[in-house]
Amino acid sequence: MNFINRLFKGEKIECPRCLGKGEVNWDDIKRLNNELRWIPGRCAYCNGTGKVPIKMPLKVSADNAYLTTDLSEQERKSLLNGEEGAINRANEYDLKMNLFIKQIEYLHFVGKMDSYKIADFYLLEESKSENPLKERQELLDYIELIINKRSNKNR
Repeated sequence: MNFINRLFKGEKIECPRCLGKGEVNWDDIKRLNNELRWIPGRCAYCNGTGKVPIKMPLKVSADNAYLTTDLSEQERKSLLNGEEGAINRANEYDLKMNLFIKQIEYLHFVGKMDSYKIADFYLLEESKSENPLKERQELLDYIELIINKRSNKNR
């Protein structure tokens, strides 16, 4: 049995997130419905290799928004191993992201705030960033992406 396990342990398949490219692009992000959670870059699912163990998609879905390149290697391994704590953190992340998106939608569509006022609302505290203007612009771009996606959805 050990021989068979070792023989198939290394079996890999094309990464279902980046489709073997090692990089996630906007097409991949849209296909996986994570337009408001990811940006293009190195694929966190396959770690940029384009291949994943054959059993990995059974453990963690390719569209798992929590599995990003920002995770520590330890947290990545915990999530891929199905550890309860990591799964709970992934679920909490999803809830927080959904709440944040809903807050921005509410502030814009119900509160009638434009993206600049919404950004100011979230950046009330003095920014700790080395580049607060860049940080503000990134937040503005993200807010506008949320607003545009919701507006297009309602058409």
